[in-house]
Formats: sequence, C-alpha cells, structure tokens
Amino acid sequence: MDCREICRAIDNIKEAVQSWVTEYEMEMSPSFHFTGGEPLLRKELFLILDYVRGNGFSIALMSNGTLIDSDMAQRIKEAGVSDVQISLDGVEDTHDSFRGKGSFQRTLEGIRNLVAQGVDTNINLTVSRVNMEQVDELVHLAEELSVSAIAFSRLVPTGRGKGLSSQALTTEEVADFYSSLRKHKGNDKVIVTSRDPLAAIADIEEEIPQTEMPIGGCAAGIFGVTVTSDGTIMPCRRMDLPVGNIQKESFRELWAESPVLWSLRKREKYHSGCNSCRYWSVCRGCRAIALAYARAIGEDDYLGPDPQCPYYESA
Repeated sequence: MDCREICRAIDNIKEAVQSWVTEYEMEMSPSFHFTGGEPLLRKELFLILDYVRGNGFSIALMSNGTLIDSDMAQRIKEAGVSDVQISLDGVEDTHDSFRGKGSFQRTLEGIRNLVAQGVDTNINLTVSRVNMEQVDELVHLAEELSVSAIAFSRLVPTGRGKGLSSQALTTEEVADFYSSLRKHKGNDKVIVTSRDPLAAIADIEEEIPQTEMPIGGCAAGIFGVTVTSDGTIMPCRRMDLPVGNIQKESFRELWAESPVLWSLRKREKYHSGCNSCRYWSVCRGCRAIALAYARAIGEDDYLGPDPQCPYYESA
C-alpha cells in the first residue's frame, strides 16, 4: 500500500465520521466497528483509530487474532479499543481445516495476549452443520481463555460463505441449536449469546408491541450501516446491496431518504410470512440470509421471510 492509498483510506473514514458528527447530535454513544478481511493488515489502522476515537466514537475490532502478539495487544489497548471480536470456526481440527494448520493455536495466542492486556475480548463463531455439535467444547474453551463472551451467528451463504451453502442449518436445526444454547444461560464464567435475531425469540414470554417500525431485532439499515473501504454504504456488511457512497452523497440524506433503508424500517414493505408475524417488531430474521437465499434462485428480494426461521406466529 503506497502513501496515496493510505491517504484515500483515511479520507474515506474521515468522511464517514464527519458526516455523522456534523449532521447528528452525539447524544447517544455511537460506535465504529472495524472489520475486513483482517483490519490489522492495514498499516494506517492506528491513525484511523485515533481519529475515530477522538471524535467521540467507541471502537470495536473484528479480527482472526493471528497477528496479535504481545506488542500488538498493547497497541490495541493504548488505542482505546473498547472490545475485540475474534473469529473461530470450531474446535482445533475444524478451525484448521478452514484456515490452515496451526491457525487455531495462533488465534488462541492472540486471544491470550489481549486478555493479558485487559482488553475486553469475545469470540464469535459462525454456526453450520460442521460445528453445531461443538457448542459445549467451545463454551468450555471460552471459559478457559477468560474472554468476556462467546457469540454464535448463523452462516450467511454469500461472499466466502457462498461455497458453504450446503452446510447451512435447516429450519429444524436452527431451532434445535438455539435450544441447546439455553442450557448455558446464566453461565457465571462467560456470557454465552447470539447476535442472531432468531436466537432470543423462543425465550420471549411477554406481550410484544405490534408496531409498524422496529424496536429491536435485525440491525441492517435500522440501527446501523456498513461503510466499505471505497465509501460505499450498505445496510449490513453481509448484504451486497449498495445504497450510495459517502464520497458522492450526504450521509444524512442517504440515512434519511434511501428507499432501501426505509423499506427495511417499515412493516408494510415486508412480504407475507414475516410482516404478519407477531415477532416482527423485535426480530425480522436475518435480512442478509433472506437476500442470499433469494439470489440463489435468481431474485433480489431482501424483504422476504428468513428461510431458516422456525418461529413464525401470526400477529
């Protein structure tokens, strides 16, 4: 990467930050999540982190952990990163089958270095048929590593996950998997959770407000957006659905006026099987998965039902 590329990358981040800071009152606690690829490969990363943090954002990093030696862990701490999410693909044999022999141990070493520096560290695992039976072992590993949490997410069959679509869980397997997570609820050593909107549905007992706008659930285009390295804005990093570019358009206008973003926020825009569900306001499934499955059959529908959802109930 030459100096011009570094400057362009920094300028894109500055544009995103300034678009938010200057156009919205910072009354909440906004966060900026850095992912990739591997963000630690970018030479200018710590310049960017310093700029973003200096403008009032909390910072989270998503990494594979293999580049985090003790010195890097110290730099991450000194940069004021609020938490680091480390990706695992399963137990050692499973993880190494995806990422190469020895990568599992290098990742664990990265986790240990972060924990030793007092950096809030959590593990994220993408669930598929390959690793769905490994929950107990992975929770035990998380306890041994003294991380704050281990979170489970469903496989989104797009990008690098497209070739793994045959390993995606069925509707019944999704229900069984999230049922198996419940026995770890209340773990006093590590938080066992999921970022999947479907994960919390089975535990809901109270009456759910039947609103026309979301109050929880899938965050895509509602509680946040993704800004790619070239300034493209998408509802979610797993949704290849550009809605504009901060180098060419006002972030405020895109956020407030994008037809795609607004369609994600309105019950009436969703299709049958989701918009009529009593859980719609707090769920809506995963929009990235809905889009990925639609594209697999030649459609571009991101507002249809989540094809793996086992919890639909008429409102």
